[in-house]
Amino acid sequence: MTVAMEHQAARTVSAREIGCFLLLFVVLLGPALINAFPLVMEDSIAYSGQGPHWMRGKSAAVLVALPYRLAGYWALPLINCAMNAAAWILLVRIFSIRPNPFLVLLLACVSLQPLYASAVLVDAWFFPAVVLLLSAGRLPPVFVGALAGLLLSSHGSGHVMACVFAILAAGLCRSHRLVLAALVAAIIAFGFNLLLDSAYATNQPRLAKTFPAARAFSVQPELLAREAERSGDPMMAEAAGILRELEKDPALSARRDLFWDIWKQTEGRFDLAKFEQEHAGSIIRDAFVYRPFGLLLSIGKDYTSFYGPDTRLDFQPVLSEPFPSGFDASLQAEGFFMGPAVRHVATALRYACYLTFLVSLWFGWRVAPASLRKVIAGAVLLLIANDAMFAILSGPPDRYHHRALPLLAAAALLLLSQRRAIKPL
Repeated sequence: MTVAMEHQAARTVSAREIGCFLLLFVVLLGPALINAFPLVMEDSIAYSGQGPHWMRGKSAAVLVALPYRLAGYWALPLINCAMNAAAWILLVRIFSIRPNPFLVLLLACVSLQPLYASAVLVDAWFFPAVVLLLSAGRLPPVFVGALAGLLLSSHGSGHVMACVFAILAAGLCRSHRLVLAALVAAIIAFGFNLLLDSAYATNQPRLAKTFPAARAFSVQPELLAREAERSGDPMMAEAAGILRELEKDPALSARRDLFWDIWKQTEGRFDLAKFEQEHAGSIIRDAFVYRPFGLLLSIGKDYTSFYGPDTRLDFQPVLSEPFPSGFDASLQAEGFFMGPAVRHVATALRYACYLTFLVSLWFGWRVAPASLRKVIAGAVLLLIANDAMFAILSGPPDRYHHRALPLLAAAALLLLSQRRAIKPL
């Protein structure tokens, strides 16, 4: 085949790829179809496209605003499923492999991708963003970096993970194109969020320091009491008292964001803007000197909990935010997705993902070309960095780990499909 013919084939979408895309799209949307309504959680209202919400990232709300007018709460899940299905097709094209479509489908399922693609959440944007960055080895790096940056801007961790990708690309692949794409993504993600904050939340706190401060005092409540004593602020003293009462509730033991509960119980008198500006930084600094080993131990436990046998999902049946009437008639409203059966199935699938990756690694690593080994190592290190960051900043919400599971599934796909020619990045 001539070079011209290869380029023409690369531009042509085959019937096989179209069929694989459609199959993936339907399966990824499956949980929402079964539920008769997209899966939602408290944060979903901020991502739905109704409009920017000061407490959460605003890029999804802006980017999905027009589709929301057409499809309501179904808009974001439809976009999620289309992007993730397309990401698998792009991955296959990047490495010039032709895997069995059902293998791709199986790997997508064991990585729990359907749960989050069919939800009104932006966790499903992480995998397409990473695949876009990988495609910079063949596609224009500035263009794909900008697209990836828009996707990564949906979460406050986006620019950080783009920088991690750039470091891994430089250290492992030595690819200037991948590094350039990742740096462009980091700039776009950070800059787009700054632009939206200046446009939609000029008088609201960003909470950049509040989250790690709350992560610390949710584990060590005495940090809040020490800050109240240091500052002499009566509101901080009241907040410390509320925190002591919250600590007695076993259901909150895994929470690392108890500042929301304090804010709600005080009906907003616990001023988040003031806390961010005057107290959060002091609590973070105090956490490093006041019993730091206890904090480090809790971070280690939170990290290992991602891989434990108990899978915690966030699709509660009762939510404080208002949702359309379709939610009330859904299985989620009946508690189906928080039941033991669904959680056990999710755990089994998650362990199947780990096992599939380990088996593919055992049989495929030695015979894999050096270029593929670097990509596999990068995928694993990116997942480790993702989990470590959230264990440090946010604690144990499992969805932060689940969003990176498709990286393991993609690595397994490449190892299992390496009989096909894999072109180095």
